[in-house]
Amino acid sequence: MRDATKKFFSNRLSIAIKATIGLTAMGMLSNTHAETLMLEEVIVTAQKRSESLQDVPVAVTAFSADTIQEAGISDTSDLAVMTPSLNANANASPFTTRLTIRGIGTSQSDPALEPSVGMFVDGVFLGRSGLGTADLTDIERIEVLQGPQGTLYGKNTNAGAISIITKRPNMEEFEGYVEASVGNYSMGKLTATASGPLGDTVAYRLSGNIHQRDGYYNNAGAGMDDQNDADDWNLQGKLLWEPTDRLSVLLSAAHVDRDTTCCGADSTQSEVVQQELINQGLAPDKNDPYDYDVATSFQESFSMESDQVSLHIDYDLDWGSITSITAWNDYDYTVSVDPDRSQLDLLNTTFEYNEGDSLSQELRLDSSFGDNIDYMVGLFYYEQTTQRGDKSPALTVGEDFITIADQQDLPFPFPTIGFIVQPGDDLRYQNTWDNETLAAFGQATWHLGERWHLTGGLRWTDEERKADLFSETVSTAPLAPTVALLNFFSTPIDAKLDRSSDNVDWLAKVAYDIGDSSMIYASASTASKSGNFNGVNGTPEEREFDDEDTTSYELGLKSTLLDSRMRLNAAAFYSEIENYQFQQQLPTGIGTFVSNAGEVETSGIDVQLEALPLPNLTLTAGLLYMHEYEVTAGPNKGDALPFTADFSGNLGATLVFPLADGGVYLRADYIFMDDHATNTTSEENLEDKDFDDRETLNAKIGWRNDNWNISIWGKNLTDDEYAVQTTNTFLFSGMDQYFLAPPRTYGATLRYDF
Repeated sequence: MRDATKKFFSNRLSIAIKATIGLTAMGMLSNTHAETLMLEEVIVTAQKRSESLQDVPVAVTAFSADTIQEAGISDTSDLAVMTPSLNANANASPFTTRLTIRGIGTSQSDPALEPSVGMFVDGVFLGRSGLGTADLTDIERIEVLQGPQGTLYGKNTNAGAISIITKRPNMEEFEGYVEASVGNYSMGKLTATASGPLGDTVAYRLSGNIHQRDGYYNNAGAGMDDQNDADDWNLQGKLLWEPTDRLSVLLSAAHVDRDTTCCGADSTQSEVVQQELINQGLAPDKNDPYDYDVATSFQESFSMESDQVSLHIDYDLDWGSITSITAWNDYDYTVSVDPDRSQLDLLNTTFEYNEGDSLSQELRLDSSFGDNIDYMVGLFYYEQTTQRGDKSPALTVGEDFITIADQQDLPFPFPTIGFIVQPGDDLRYQNTWDNETLAAFGQATWHLGERWHLTGGLRWTDEERKADLFSETVSTAPLAPTVALLNFFSTPIDAKLDRSSDNVDWLAKVAYDIGDSSMIYASASTASKSGNFNGVNGTPEEREFDDEDTTSYELGLKSTLLDSRMRLNAAAFYSEIENYQFQQQLPTGIGTFVSNAGEVETSGIDVQLEALPLPNLTLTAGLLYMHEYEVTAGPNKGDALPFTADFSGNLGATLVFPLADGGVYLRADYIFMDDHATNTTSEENLEDKDFDDRETLNAKIGWRNDNWNISIWGKNLTDDEYAVQTTNTFLFSGMDQYFLAPPRTYGATLRYDF
């Protein structure tokens, strides 16, 4: 079945790419406007300096402001759908979103885990991936860097990096836009931006977004709101001062506020639960895990506030430029979950409190030696505090727990589970992690003649980490002093732990220009991901897990063909990950444990194509083929990495026709992902329910001119029923969870630019 699906999808993409190349070969690019028909140059800052995408020997998927608007990319999930190598999914809350690139990545459901995919906004590193998952507002460009970025970007980018660049203030004239959208599920979104000069040397930019939507999980629980709604807003302000041609000072501030009934999941319930629902006069579950109909006894919620301030200074010297980026971030959020996904009172997580803050400083010099050596050197400092819990009751046992658990086949030698758990028992914890990081880095490119380019880089990082871990079980069960059930969810601890590490990551790369418009390159690089201490389980001696180290090799092609009417970029890669940090769900179905699961190997090919076969038609295609993605050593040897498919890809087309004083445009994107595991458990425990595939279609049609843009759009028009994540069966009730991707959504958008 999986082989057939893989062949089906790969044949589709192969046919589409061959068709595009075939149209070109047959001369369909020839027309009266051939001399002006070419793709726009894409400028990126993947190497922390402005360069053409085709001159950067790095696998980068770049999205311009126009593409973001046309394709309807509004958040990280949309970005992942449009990038074959990137995968994003969330379960407990948006803040713990799992980001993976080329199969590598982890969820931060235990805050001890650092990301594998670094998130950067205007050059500022976001230590928590969840800080970058809100609505994207006033974006200039998004770059997805694939493969380790340890030299220039530092730790926790061993899978890659997402760099979001927002728009700067306009020093020349007043400008802005207002955009309003409405859609199904009572969706309403309003975005506004204004920018302009305040004098000869000062300019401002203000932008904001309000997003409201009803939940797409219909919740039949008494008094419960529908799940996965949205009530979010954000606001950004920027002040730019350029007193001379050499000095630029940009002060930025942003606030994000999120309030949602997240994160819902569809489920199937056991016969025991179904009968008890009937006994209590409640409707049994339909046990259709893809119908978006749920019924819970507890209101799920996620509420977050975050603030960020940054100061970006650029100073041009006669012989180079100096850049300083200073940033401060502070956030807090609470999350409530009904873990049993039923109208019975089994378990609930009540307003679990989380908070954190960070301070970072980057200073770098970009310059040249003569005409043939470009170099960059820099220093980086980062400190971060993360807290989970505040010693108030977090996970609480409900009145129906014993009734249901006693009817399950449990591995406990008691006539009733009531010996080790009672209604009202709870978990209380407060875990705090502090880390301080100092790094020095440098990278240089030697241009050997006109065609050869040799690049080398080093980064030294020193990191100090401390953890203050407290967790206790409060229980009235008879055997609780000896054996308490909740101790199987979170091991009691009261300890202060610390660790230190230093790493040296390196990069070696050679590139060769084939003519004036194509380049091949080969690279070898390393990157590191920080170790830490488990916040949930393990004895004090077992809590620590080590740094994760990645070594990667890549052979790439950047080509601009047919008089700049086609771009074909490809990269073949092979990566080895040592001390892979594996976050596994506990057999109980609640709780996780992070361990260094041995070694992982990944390899594959990433292809990106963009073409202008006609003056009014743009075609895009992307394909990720993963040849290998498995654990090669350790206790999980032989397991395939979850959330990773043999084939993932997308096809896109934008067609434009003139009409009146503007133009009609049509954008369509077809996205697919082959069969893949949706559960992080070991492969021997996977079931049929833990595999899924994805096949969706997004489309937009509209009319626009220099000022107005009106469109109607739809996402997931195929209404594909797709589980982004499944979990182990909940041991105490027999429940299975299915975290579903959004169903079909549609709406209309009106935008006015001034």
